Amino acid sequence: MPSYRYLARDERGKAVSGTMTAPTPEALAEQLKRTGYLVTRTQEVREASSAGAVLGRFRGVSSDDLVLFNVQLAKLIQVGIPLVTSLKTLEAQTEHRRLREAIGRVAEAVEAGQAFSEALTRHPRVFSKLFINVVQAGEVSGKLDEILNRLAVFHQRQAELRQQLKTALTYPTLLLVLGVAIAIFLIVGIIPKFMTIFQEAGVPLPLPTLILYHLSVWMRHDWVWAVAGLGMLGVALRGWRTTPTGRRWFDTWVLRLPVIGPLARKIVLSRFARTLETLLSSGVPILEALTIVEQTAGNVVIADAVHTIHTSVRQGGGIAEPLKVSREFPPMAIQMIAVGESSGTLDHMLKELADHYDQLVTYGLKRAIAFVEPLFLIIMGGMVAFIMASILLPMFRLVNVIR
Repeated sequence: MPSYRYLARDERGKAVSGTMTAPTPEALAEQLKRTGYLVTRTQEVREASSAGAVLGRFRGVSSDDLVLFNVQLAKLIQVGIPLVTSLKTLEAQTEHRRLREAIGRVAEAVEAGQAFSEALTRHPRVFSKLFINVVQAGEVSGKLDEILNRLAVFHQRQAELRQQLKTALTYPTLLLVLGVAIAIFLIVGIIPKFMTIFQEAGVPLPLPTLILYHLSVWMRHDWVWAVAGLGMLGVALRGWRTTPTGRRWFDTWVLRLPVIGPLARKIVLSRFARTLETLLSSGVPILEALTIVEQTAGNVVIADAVHTIHTSVRQGGGIAEPLKVSREFPPMAIQMIAVGESSGTLDHMLKELADHYDQLVTYGLKRAIAFVEPLFLIIMGGMVAFIMASILLPMFRLVNVIR
Protein backbone atom coordinates (compact mmCIF):
# COMPACT_ATOMS: atom_id res chain seq x y z
CA MET A 1 0.00 0.00 0.00
CA PRO A 2 1.49 3.38 -0.98
CA SER A 3 2.36 6.09 1.52
CA TYR A 4 1.33 9.72 1.11
CA ARG A 5 2.70 12.87 2.65
CA TYR A 6 -0.19 15.23 3.33
CA LEU A 7 -0.97 18.77 4.41
CA ALA A 8 -4.29 19.34 6.19
CA ARG A 9 -6.25 21.66 8.47
CA ASP A 10 -7.94 20.65 11.69
CA GLU A 11 -11.31 21.91 12.94
CA ARG A 12 -9.69 25.09 14.26
CA GLY A 13 -7.92 25.79 10.98
CA LYS A 14 -4.50 24.84 12.30
CA ALA A 15 -2.12 23.38 9.70
CA VAL A 16 -0.95 19.82 10.29
CA SER A 17 1.23 17.50 8.23
CA GLY A 18 2.34 13.90 8.29
CA THR A 19 2.73 10.67 6.38
CA MET A 20 0.05 7.99 6.08
CA THR A 21 -0.63 4.83 4.09
CA ALA A 22 -3.81 4.56 1.98
CA PRO A 23 -4.94 2.84 -1.25
CA THR A 24 -5.53 6.17 -3.04
CA PRO A 25 -5.29 9.89 -2.25
CA GLU A 26 -9.10 10.00 -2.13
CA ALA A 27 -9.16 7.23 0.49
CA LEU A 28 -6.54 9.12 2.46
CA ALA A 29 -8.63 12.31 2.38
CA GLU A 30 -11.74 10.42 3.43
CA GLN A 31 -9.92 8.69 6.28
CA LEU A 32 -8.49 11.96 7.59
CA LYS A 33 -11.88 13.64 7.21
CA ARG A 34 -13.38 11.12 9.63
CA THR A 35 -10.79 12.14 12.22
CA GLY A 36 -11.52 15.85 11.81
CA TYR A 37 -8.88 16.87 9.25
CA LEU A 38 -9.45 18.58 5.88
CA VAL A 39 -6.73 17.59 3.41
CA THR A 40 -5.33 20.42 1.31
CA ARG A 41 -2.45 18.60 -0.42
CA THR A 42 -1.15 15.05 -0.88
CA GLN A 43 2.04 13.68 -2.41
CA GLU A 44 3.03 10.04 -2.77
CA VAL A 45 6.25 9.08 -1.03
CA ARG A 46 8.58 7.11 -3.26
CA GLU A 47 10.14 4.61 -0.87
CA ALA A 48 12.73 3.34 -3.33
CA SER A 49 14.28 6.80 -3.60
CA SER A 50 14.46 7.32 0.14
CA ALA A 51 17.13 5.42 2.05
CA GLY A 52 15.57 6.65 5.30
CA ALA A 53 12.24 5.09 4.38
CA VAL A 54 13.92 1.76 3.62
CA LEU A 55 15.87 1.80 6.85
CA GLY A 56 12.74 2.87 8.74
CA ARG A 57 11.32 -0.62 8.25
CA PHE A 58 14.19 -2.07 10.27
CA ARG A 59 14.59 0.65 12.89
CA GLY A 60 13.19 -0.43 16.22
CA VAL A 61 10.53 1.53 18.04
CA SER A 62 12.18 3.52 20.80
CA SER A 63 10.80 3.87 24.30
CA ASP A 64 10.30 7.61 23.70
CA ASP A 65 8.04 6.88 20.71
CA LEU A 66 5.96 4.47 22.79
CA VAL A 67 5.75 6.92 25.71
CA LEU A 68 4.45 9.63 23.36
CA PHE A 69 1.93 7.21 21.84
CA ASN A 70 0.71 6.10 25.27
CA VAL A 71 0.36 9.66 26.59
CA GLN A 72 -1.49 10.89 23.49
CA LEU A 73 -3.82 7.89 23.40
CA ALA A 74 -4.68 8.35 27.08
CA LYS A 75 -5.47 12.03 26.53
CA LEU A 76 -7.63 11.40 23.46
CA ILE A 77 -9.70 8.71 25.15
CA GLN A 78 -9.94 10.74 28.36
CA VAL A 79 -11.62 13.65 26.52
CA GLY A 80 -14.21 11.29 25.02
CA ILE A 81 -12.84 10.57 21.53
CA PRO A 82 -13.70 6.99 20.41
CA LEU A 83 -10.87 4.45 20.44
CA VAL A 84 -10.81 3.86 16.67
CA THR A 85 -10.80 7.59 15.95
CA SER A 86 -8.03 8.12 18.49
CA LEU A 87 -5.91 5.38 16.93
CA LYS A 88 -6.38 6.74 13.42
CA THR A 89 -5.54 10.24 14.62
CA LEU A 90 -2.29 8.97 16.15
CA GLU A 91 -1.55 6.97 13.00
CA ALA A 92 -1.89 10.13 10.94
CA GLN A 93 0.61 12.08 13.04
CA THR A 94 3.12 9.36 13.98
CA GLU A 95 6.43 9.73 12.15
CA HIS A 96 8.01 6.39 13.06
CA ARG A 97 7.19 4.04 10.18
CA ARG A 98 6.93 0.73 12.07
CA LEU A 99 4.88 2.24 14.88
CA ARG A 100 2.59 4.01 12.39
CA GLU A 101 1.94 0.78 10.51
CA ALA A 102 1.26 -1.11 13.75
CA ILE A 103 -1.19 1.56 14.95
CA GLY A 104 -2.97 1.46 11.58
CA ARG A 105 -3.38 -2.32 11.67
CA VAL A 106 -4.57 -2.21 15.27
CA ALA A 107 -7.12 0.46 14.33
CA GLU A 108 -8.37 -1.66 11.43
CA ALA A 109 -8.69 -4.72 13.69
CA VAL A 110 -10.58 -2.76 16.37
CA GLU A 111 -12.86 -1.24 13.73
CA ALA A 112 -13.59 -4.77 12.49
CA GLY A 113 -14.80 -5.73 15.97
CA GLN A 114 -11.69 -7.18 17.55
CA ALA A 115 -10.75 -6.33 21.13
CA PHE A 116 -8.06 -3.68 21.54
CA SER A 117 -5.80 -5.91 23.64
CA GLU A 118 -6.19 -8.81 21.21
CA ALA A 119 -5.22 -6.55 18.31
CA LEU A 120 -2.14 -5.40 20.22
CA THR A 121 -0.95 -8.99 20.76
CA ARG A 122 -0.35 -9.28 16.99
CA HIS A 123 2.50 -6.75 17.31
CA PRO A 124 4.69 -8.07 20.17
CA ARG A 125 7.80 -6.33 18.79
CA VAL A 126 6.11 -2.94 19.06
CA PHE A 127 3.86 -3.15 22.13
CA SER A 128 5.22 -4.61 25.36
CA LYS A 129 3.54 -7.34 27.35
CA LEU A 130 3.10 -4.80 30.15
CA PHE A 131 1.12 -2.46 27.88
CA ILE A 132 -1.03 -5.28 26.46
CA ASN A 133 -1.95 -6.70 29.88
CA VAL A 134 -2.81 -3.30 31.31
CA VAL A 135 -5.03 -2.56 28.30
CA GLN A 136 -6.74 -5.92 28.76
CA ALA A 137 -7.40 -5.11 32.42
CA GLY A 138 -8.83 -1.75 31.38
CA GLU A 139 -11.19 -3.39 28.92
CA VAL A 140 -12.43 -5.88 31.51
CA SER A 141 -12.98 -3.19 34.16
CA GLY A 142 -14.47 -0.66 31.74
CA LYS A 143 -11.94 1.97 32.85
CA LEU A 144 -9.64 1.98 29.84
CA ASP A 145 -9.14 5.76 29.91
CA GLU A 146 -8.21 5.78 33.60
CA ILE A 147 -5.86 2.82 33.28
CA LEU A 148 -4.21 4.20 30.14
CA ASN A 149 -3.65 7.47 31.97
CA ARG A 150 -2.05 5.56 34.86
CA LEU A 151 0.13 3.66 32.41
CA ALA A 152 1.10 6.94 30.75
CA VAL A 153 2.26 8.29 34.12
CA PHE A 154 4.27 5.09 34.62
CA HIS A 155 5.97 5.45 31.24
CA GLN A 156 6.67 9.13 31.89
CA ARG A 157 8.33 8.29 35.20
CA GLN A 158 10.48 5.65 33.50
CA ALA A 159 11.37 8.10 30.72
CA GLU A 160 12.35 10.75 33.27
CA LEU A 161 14.58 8.23 35.03
CA ARG A 162 16.28 7.27 31.75
CA GLN A 163 16.78 10.95 30.94
CA GLN A 164 18.38 11.54 34.34
CA LEU A 165 20.78 8.68 33.68
CA LYS A 166 21.67 9.99 30.22
CA THR A 167 22.24 13.50 31.57
CA ALA A 168 24.38 12.20 34.42
CA LEU A 169 26.57 10.14 32.07
CA THR A 170 27.03 12.85 29.43
CA TYR A 171 29.79 14.87 31.11
CA PRO A 172 31.86 11.90 32.37
CA THR A 173 31.62 10.32 28.91
CA LEU A 174 32.85 13.53 27.28
CA LEU A 175 35.74 13.65 29.74
CA LEU A 176 36.67 10.07 28.94
CA VAL A 177 36.49 10.57 25.17
CA LEU A 178 38.49 13.79 25.40
CA GLY A 179 41.15 12.16 27.56
CA VAL A 180 41.54 9.19 25.22
CA ALA A 181 41.70 11.51 22.19
CA ILE A 182 44.43 13.65 23.78
CA ALA A 183 46.41 10.56 24.76
CA ILE A 184 46.20 9.09 21.24
CA PHE A 185 47.24 12.42 19.70
CA LEU A 186 50.30 12.68 21.96
CA ILE A 187 51.32 9.06 21.50
CA VAL A 188 50.85 8.94 17.72
CA GLY A 189 51.67 12.52 16.72
CA ILE A 190 54.15 13.90 19.27
CA ILE A 191 56.10 10.97 20.70
CA PRO A 192 57.60 9.80 17.33
CA LYS A 193 59.07 13.26 16.61
CA PHE A 194 60.87 13.36 19.94
CA MET A 195 62.01 9.75 19.55
CA THR A 196 63.84 10.70 16.36
CA ILE A 197 65.73 13.46 18.18
CA PHE A 198 66.62 11.24 21.15
CA GLN A 199 67.80 8.34 18.98
CA GLU A 200 69.97 10.57 16.78
CA ALA A 201 71.54 12.09 19.90
CA GLY A 202 72.16 8.66 21.42
CA VAL A 203 70.25 9.51 24.57
CA PRO A 204 69.39 6.42 26.70
CA LEU A 205 65.64 6.17 27.01
CA PRO A 206 64.00 5.59 30.41
CA LEU A 207 61.37 2.87 30.85
CA PRO A 208 58.27 5.15 30.51
CA THR A 209 59.60 6.52 27.21
CA LEU A 210 60.36 3.04 25.88
CA ILE A 211 56.83 1.91 26.77
CA LEU A 212 55.24 4.82 24.93
CA TYR A 213 57.62 4.45 22.00
CA HIS A 214 56.73 0.82 21.39
CA LEU A 215 53.05 1.65 21.93
CA SER A 216 53.33 4.45 19.36
CA VAL A 217 55.00 2.17 16.80
CA TRP A 218 52.34 -0.46 17.33
CA MET A 219 49.45 2.04 17.02
CA ARG A 220 50.87 3.65 13.87
CA HIS A 221 51.60 0.41 12.02
CA ASP A 222 48.98 -1.98 13.37
CA TRP A 223 46.07 0.34 14.07
CA VAL A 224 43.85 -1.58 11.66
CA TRP A 225 44.40 -4.78 13.60
CA ALA A 226 43.90 -2.90 16.85
CA VAL A 227 40.55 -1.51 15.72
CA ALA A 228 39.49 -4.88 14.33
CA GLY A 229 40.56 -6.61 17.54
CA LEU A 230 38.67 -4.15 19.72
CA GLY A 231 35.61 -4.50 17.49
CA MET A 232 35.73 -8.30 17.66
CA LEU A 233 36.25 -8.13 21.42
CA GLY A 234 33.26 -5.82 21.77
CA VAL A 235 31.07 -8.11 19.67
CA ALA A 236 32.22 -11.16 21.64
CA LEU A 237 31.57 -9.49 24.98
CA ARG A 238 28.15 -8.31 23.81
CA GLY A 239 27.29 -11.80 22.63
CA TRP A 240 28.48 -13.32 25.90
CA ARG A 241 26.48 -10.68 27.77
CA THR A 242 23.28 -11.98 26.15
CA THR A 243 23.91 -15.57 27.30
CA PRO A 244 22.30 -16.65 30.60
CA THR A 245 25.73 -17.13 32.24
CA GLY A 246 27.10 -13.82 31.01
CA ARG A 247 24.00 -11.87 31.92
CA ARG A 248 23.91 -13.36 35.41
CA TRP A 249 27.61 -12.62 35.98
CA PHE A 250 27.26 -9.05 34.68
CA ASP A 251 24.10 -8.25 36.65
CA THR A 252 25.60 -9.66 39.85
CA TRP A 253 28.84 -7.76 39.29
CA VAL A 254 27.01 -4.46 38.69
CA LEU A 255 25.10 -4.77 41.98
CA ARG A 256 28.35 -5.43 43.88
CA LEU A 257 30.29 -2.43 42.49
CA PRO A 258 31.13 0.39 44.92
CA VAL A 259 29.15 3.61 44.35
CA ILE A 260 27.60 2.28 41.10
CA GLY A 261 26.17 -0.89 42.71
CA PRO A 262 23.91 0.78 45.28
CA LEU A 263 22.65 3.20 42.61
CA ALA A 264 21.92 0.35 40.17
CA ARG A 265 20.05 -1.51 42.91
CA LYS A 266 17.88 1.54 43.65
CA ILE A 267 17.04 1.88 39.94
CA VAL A 268 16.04 -1.78 39.68
CA LEU A 269 14.00 -1.64 42.89
CA SER A 270 12.22 1.49 41.67
CA ARG A 271 11.30 -0.28 38.42
CA PHE A 272 10.14 -3.35 40.36
CA ALA A 273 7.86 -1.33 42.68
CA ARG A 274 6.55 0.98 39.93
CA THR A 275 5.75 -1.84 37.51
CA LEU A 276 4.05 -4.05 40.11
CA GLU A 277 2.06 -1.10 41.46
CA THR A 278 0.88 -0.12 37.98
CA LEU A 279 -0.23 -3.66 37.16
CA LEU A 280 -1.99 -4.31 40.48
CA SER A 281 -3.77 -0.94 40.54
CA SER A 282 -4.91 -1.58 36.95
CA GLY A 283 -6.59 -4.83 37.97
CA VAL A 284 -4.06 -7.34 36.56
CA PRO A 285 -4.09 -10.59 38.62
CA ILE A 286 -1.17 -10.90 41.05
CA LEU A 287 0.39 -14.01 39.46
CA GLU A 288 0.26 -12.52 35.97
CA ALA A 289 1.60 -9.22 37.30
CA LEU A 290 4.55 -10.98 38.95
CA THR A 291 5.31 -12.81 35.70
CA ILE A 292 5.47 -9.50 33.82
CA VAL A 293 7.60 -7.91 36.55
CA GLU A 294 10.01 -10.83 36.36
CA GLN A 295 10.36 -10.38 32.59
CA THR A 296 10.88 -6.61 32.85
CA ALA A 297 13.01 -6.47 36.01
CA GLY A 298 16.13 -5.44 34.12
CA ASN A 299 18.40 -7.53 36.36
CA VAL A 300 18.62 -11.32 36.58
CA VAL A 301 19.30 -11.27 40.33
CA ILE A 302 16.13 -9.31 41.07
CA ALA A 303 14.22 -11.38 38.49
CA ASP A 304 15.17 -14.53 40.43
CA ALA A 305 13.79 -12.97 43.60
CA VAL A 306 10.54 -12.10 41.79
CA HIS A 307 10.32 -15.69 40.51
CA THR A 308 10.59 -16.90 44.10
CA ILE A 309 7.78 -14.51 45.06
CA HIS A 310 5.67 -15.90 42.21
CA THR A 311 6.19 -19.45 43.47
CA SER A 312 5.30 -18.41 47.02
CA VAL A 313 2.10 -16.63 45.97
CA ARG A 314 1.05 -19.53 43.74
CA GLN A 315 1.39 -21.83 46.77
CA GLY A 316 -0.69 -19.51 48.95
CA GLY A 317 2.14 -17.57 50.57
CA GLY A 318 2.92 -13.86 50.65
CA ILE A 319 5.40 -11.47 49.07
CA ALA A 320 7.39 -10.05 51.98
CA GLU A 321 8.87 -13.32 53.27
CA PRO A 322 10.48 -14.40 49.94
CA LEU A 323 11.91 -10.90 49.61
CA LYS A 324 13.53 -11.25 53.01
CA VAL A 325 14.97 -14.67 52.11
CA SER A 326 16.48 -13.37 48.85
CA ARG A 327 18.60 -10.75 50.73
CA GLU A 328 18.42 -8.51 47.67
CA PHE A 329 15.82 -6.07 49.04
CA PRO A 330 16.51 -3.54 51.81
CA PRO A 331 14.70 -4.03 55.15
CA MET A 332 12.66 -0.84 54.65
CA ALA A 333 11.26 -2.09 51.33
CA ILE A 334 10.38 -5.45 52.85
CA GLN A 335 8.68 -3.79 55.83
CA MET A 336 6.60 -1.46 53.63
CA ILE A 337 5.49 -4.37 51.42
CA ALA A 338 4.62 -6.44 54.51
CA VAL A 339 2.50 -3.58 55.87
CA GLY A 340 0.79 -3.20 52.49
CA GLU A 341 -0.02 -6.92 52.38
CA SER A 342 -1.45 -7.02 55.88
CA SER A 343 -3.52 -3.85 55.44
CA GLY A 344 -4.72 -4.54 51.89
CA THR A 345 -2.99 -1.46 50.51
CA LEU A 346 -0.14 -3.15 48.66
CA ASP A 347 -0.51 -1.02 45.52
CA HIS A 348 -0.40 2.19 47.59
CA MET A 349 2.69 1.02 49.49
CA LEU A 350 4.41 0.05 46.24
CA LYS A 351 3.71 3.53 44.85
CA GLU A 352 5.20 5.14 47.95
CA LEU A 353 8.18 2.81 47.70
CA ALA A 354 8.72 3.64 44.03
CA ASP A 355 8.51 7.40 44.72
CA HIS A 356 10.99 6.99 47.56
CA TYR A 357 13.50 5.13 45.38
CA ASP A 358 13.07 7.64 42.56
CA GLN A 359 14.20 10.34 44.98
CA LEU A 360 17.08 8.17 46.16
CA VAL A 361 18.13 7.62 42.54
CA THR A 362 18.18 11.38 41.94
CA TYR A 363 20.36 11.95 45.00
CA GLY A 364 22.50 8.94 44.15
CA LEU A 365 23.16 10.26 40.65
CA LYS A 366 24.35 13.56 42.08
CA ARG A 367 26.69 11.76 44.48
CA ALA A 368 27.96 9.47 41.73
CA ILE A 369 28.70 12.45 39.47
CA ALA A 370 30.49 14.20 42.33
CA PHE A 371 32.66 11.08 42.68
CA VAL A 372 33.17 10.18 39.02
CA GLU A 373 34.11 13.61 37.67
CA PRO A 374 37.16 14.11 39.94
CA LEU A 375 38.12 10.47 39.33
CA PHE A 376 38.10 10.97 35.57
CA LEU A 377 40.05 14.21 35.91
CA ILE A 378 42.65 12.40 38.00
CA ILE A 379 42.90 9.61 35.43
CA MET A 380 43.23 12.12 32.57
CA GLY A 381 45.81 14.09 34.52
CA GLY A 382 47.74 10.90 35.26
CA MET A 383 47.81 9.89 31.59
CA VAL A 384 48.97 13.31 30.44
CA ALA A 385 51.56 13.49 33.25
CA PHE A 386 52.92 10.05 32.29
CA ILE A 387 53.23 11.08 28.64
CA MET A 388 54.87 14.41 29.48
CA ALA A 389 57.28 12.68 31.87
CA SER A 390 58.20 10.24 29.10
CA ILE A 391 59.13 13.23 26.94
CA LEU A 392 60.82 15.41 29.58
CA LEU A 393 63.03 12.75 31.18
CA PRO A 394 65.00 12.07 27.98
CA MET A 395 65.18 15.81 27.33
CA PHE A 396 66.98 16.31 30.66
CA ARG A 397 69.43 13.58 29.67
CA LEU A 398 69.84 15.24 26.26
CA VAL A 399 70.78 18.50 27.98
CA ASN A 400 73.44 16.65 29.99
CA VAL A 401 74.79 15.04 26.81
CA ILE A 402 75.00 18.44 25.10
CA ARG A 403 76.83 19.89 28.10
